[in-house]
Amino acid sequence: MSEAPDANAAFERQLISAFATPVMSYSWADSAPLNDALKSIILAAERQGAAGVTRSNVGGWHSGDDFLTWNHAAIRTVCARIGEMTKAMTRATTSVKEGARTYDYAFDGWANVSRHGNYHSAHNHPRCVWSGTYYVASGAPDPDGPLNGRLELLDPRAGANMMRLEGTMLEARYLVAPTPGAMVMFPAWLTHMVHPFYGAGERISIAFNVKMTERKGEAA
Repeated sequence: MSEAPDANAAFERQLISAFATPVMSYSWADSAPLNDALKSIILAAERQGAAGVTRSNVGGWHSGDDFLTWNHAAIRTVCARIGEMTKAMTRATTSVKEGARTYDYAFDGWANVSRHGNYHSAHNHPRCVWSGTYYVASGAPDPDGPLNGRLELLDPRAGANMMRLEGTMLEARYLVAPTPGAMVMFPAWLTHMVHPFYGAGERISIAFNVKMTERKGEAA
């Protein structure tokens, strides 16, 4: 004998997600002109020999952490988008009443250029609250291989990969395609990686960190 519909609804209302990891993803409309400008800025800096660094990147070009301070209108637009998503993510994950807390935010970020065979090893971003990526260009990836150039967020729960059930809350991996105009944000402690890019052209992204300081005694 099946349960009555109202009983099923009552069960669903009791369902919580006790150890969920918040991930926010959004595709900004009309981003092609912005991405063209960003691609030009980033590739010009690489050609001109702007100092790059090696961290999680294996091959490719990684700018310095001051990329978001460069004096270009396109970069200021990216900063504004990061600010909007940061506020939305913070509102969505704060348990107190809207406007009861207010924060100061500080961003840093860097550009990444990956070509055939380049990737980023597993890592996280210490001493920050949120981290994320904005996608500028996806290159022309080879059609074979579903993981080609994708960001993977690694499940932080020990043993989660012992049982995988696709398309459910028990899915133990989260993959993000590098679609131009898309931005993804997640907790900075979450370990993540980028699978090797195989194909022509450049896979270009802007990675960023968000630091937050609460203004004590102030309400928004």
